[in-house]
Amino acid sequence: MKKFLLTVLCALFCLCGMAQSEKIYTEPLVVTINGESTEPQDASITVVDNGNGTINFVLNNFILAVGEEQMGVGNIVLNNLETKESIFGLKYFSYDGTLAIAEGNKEGIDTWMGPMLGDIPLVLQGKMTDDNLYVTIDIDMQAMLGQIIYVKLGANDLSREKIYTEPLVVTINGESTEPQNTGITVVDNGDGTINFVLNNFILAVGEEQMGVGNIVLDTLVVTKEEDGLMHINYDGPLAIAAGDKEGVDLWMGPMLGEIPLKLVGKMTEEKLYVTINIDMQAMIGQIISVQLGTDDFNSLKTGDVNADGDVTIADGVAVLNAMAGQEVPGNADVNNDGDITIADFVAVLNIMAGQ
Repeated sequence: MKKFLLTVLCALFCLCGMAQSEKIYTEPLVVTINGESTEPQDASITVVDNGNGTINFVLNNFILAVGEEQMGVGNIVLNNLETKESIFGLKYFSYDGTLAIAEGNKEGIDTWMGPMLGDIPLVLQGKMTDDNLYVTIDIDMQAMLGQIIYVKLGANDLSREKIYTEPLVVTINGESTEPQNTGITVVDNGDGTINFVLNNFILAVGEEQMGVGNIVLDTLVVTKEEDGLMHINYDGPLAIAAGDKEGVDLWMGPMLGEIPLKLVGKMTEEKLYVTINIDMQAMIGQIISVQLGTDDFNSLKTGDVNADGDVTIADGVAVLNAMAGQEVPGNADVNNDGDITIADFVAVLNIMAGQ
């Protein structure tokens, strides 16, 4: 009976997960026309999740407000916009084409300008979380009205930058330093790539310090492999820039020019492990190896699909998201049968029930 009830519950969750859902965001709206901007005004934007990787974007009753003057534009509605989920859970969407703005229905506005314009060229770039939305809309009306209209929705651009603090160990010709905690910045570019930033890399041996510089690698492709982790790789030349840490007057990296560097890394939203090998044998007779973090990802509990340290119903939802093609930080193949199916959702429920 318990198995049957779990299966029924699972089916209900599937129906909920695949159904269309609607969310209303309230964000400040600023309109800039030919370089002059309005004061921010709160606007409501409806986003309808179609359950198939697309959304409908609805900005009803778009109004240009300058002081007490109001000009009705109309309803901006874009259907079936494809969404792409970034490394750290931010969803991106875009549109570049023409659009006919429909008439609004706000009381007190008698004339809506949008429908009079016919099809207009519109470029939209958007990103969102469950709580916030950021959208820019460019409307080029130069030919028709002599105006470039720029609309910004949202208080900030939701840039996804994550700072990991991991122990760093440097090994030179077989001799290793003591671990020192180091901050590594990972910037999610929203297109399946990241920027990897290790600023102010310093070789510290006891009280002696030697400044190396900033190791910055842009647009590293992120792949998700069978272990459920996000992997990054780089093998090529790199010019190390000077750091800016106070007390370090000399940075060795910029003096070396382009050096051969090989980076191999893996990460979740909570943890990063990277090895960096710099072959300086020909130049200074040294092989330098850098280890950031520890390779103990397997300590994640079975069923902890969202990698938050506990097995809860949120992990079941994460399994459903993985079935729908979304990336999750942990291993969604909970029963280890090689596929991510509804059986993995049931496996999460069984773990929660102590089975």
